[in-house]
Amino acid sequence: MEGDLKPWEPYSLDGAEEPETLDTMKDFFARCRAIRGKATNVTYTHDPLQRSWCSSFRRWNGARREGLFFTSWIEDREGNRSNHAIGEWRISYVHLVEGCTKCSETRDRPSRTEWEHQLELWPRSEVERQAICRYDRS
Repeated sequence: MEGDLKPWEPYSLDGAEEPETLDTMKDFFARCRAIRGKATNVTYTHDPLQRSWCSSFRRWNGARREGLFFTSWIEDREGNRSNHAIGEWRISYVHLVEGCTKCSETRDRPSRTEWEHQLELWPRSEVERQAICRYDRS
């Protein structure tokens, strides 16, 4: 059973059907992990990394067999994640503008400069921009 979960070595293209380059496949792998809120830039033991790598190849192969583009699946999932994250942005923005009596006891209110810096790192989606505009108008 364990062999079924991890038949290929990490960063090997042996299990992929019609793979892209290794660098491209690593990028897809990192994006799949990010969708689940997991990083690839921290130290993992060999087994979990191998299982995760093989799992992403199963998705890749399944999409190929169904005539789908794996990149479309990733982009759809990333879009869904961004849309669901709007609640976190709303809370952060309201905290920036109004402050929060409960939060102010445990954490500092972000400055406008800190907020703008975060937006440079993680730009808002159109849905997020619209929600903030609605808040500002109210």
